[in-house]
Amino acid sequence: MREDTMVEILCGYGIQEPQLQFLRHNENRTYEVIDSATGEHYLFRVHQPLTRNFEGLQQTDKGLLTELQLLEELGQRSELIAQKPVWHGSGNLLTHIEHEGKRIPSSLLTWVEGAVFRKETCESDPVIARELGAHIASLHRFFRSYHPQFDFDSRPSQGIERNSLMIAQIHRGVEQGLFGEEEFRCVEQTIGLVNSRLESLGKSEETYGIIHGDLNMSNIILTPEGEICFIDFGLCGSGYYLFDVGMGTLVVPPEQRLDFLAGYYGDSGDVPDTVRVLLEGWMLIAVLGYYAFQMENQAVHPWIRERMPGFCTNLCRPYLSGERVMERFKV
Repeated sequence: MREDTMVEILCGYGIQEPQLQFLRHNENRTYEVIDSATGEHYLFRVHQPLTRNFEGLQQTDKGLLTELQLLEELGQRSELIAQKPVWHGSGNLLTHIEHEGKRIPSSLLTWVEGAVFRKETCESDPVIARELGAHIASLHRFFRSYHPQFDFDSRPSQGIERNSLMIAQIHRGVEQGLFGEEEFRCVEQTIGLVNSRLESLGKSEETYGIIHGDLNMSNIILTPEGEICFIDFGLCGSGYYLFDVGMGTLVVPPEQRLDFLAGYYGDSGDVPDTVRVLLEGWMLIAVLGYYAFQMENQAVHPWIRERMPGFCTNLCRPYLSGERVMERFKV
């Protein structure tokens, strides 16, 4: 993709002599942008997924506009720190790049300075685990009060249908020789058990709504002032709130997971066993979701080949047999 094309678009946002620094390419191409005149930093996203497993409703114009409008409301109506969408001089939130015969959408967000959340973050300051839980609870309160302009059917969803789709994506690992049929059957049974429990749970205002959908470590930032900020709402959509809680539980050390849950639930963190079973299921789904997303990314294949047997032995099989596994997940 030509840099001069991107520079031309960025100038349309009023950025003078923009400097671009490539960051990564997963579901989007992302760049840090510096305005040479003001020194302001921005995040420029070209919504072109790396592999087909990253494709989805979130890259359509309607899906992207739904995300951008949510971010604008989050910045205006909550106390949470959030990246804000930047309007183009044409009066649009989205711009488009012509590349290899395709019209690819792009967007610009404000930059949040800070460090990515790490295991060491909690080890050096145990209070952070509880604060993280409280921040996710605040995010969910905002989501419950938010009334989007567009229906969230234009966004990804996290639930039974998505979990079932992952089964076919993960089977590609068998076809590519990353793991065997035995591991795949174990994964399939695990997803099936989680789905059966979700069917019993059903959907209600308390259990299901708008969620972030991707609260891994790289999407949680600690600002220089020590504030927590959630970034990358690219997979934000409808889903079970426990999916966000499960991902949050995964990023803190095992010995601080009750503190995290106390921050979210506002009590001792000793959640009922029925909730804990569902939470552990979503923790498993979060890890399997990463495998599914990366199944066509050859750079990650050695990691999957190494990890899948142990994941089945140490987590999936015990979960299937009724054991509690929350503390067995490593950060």
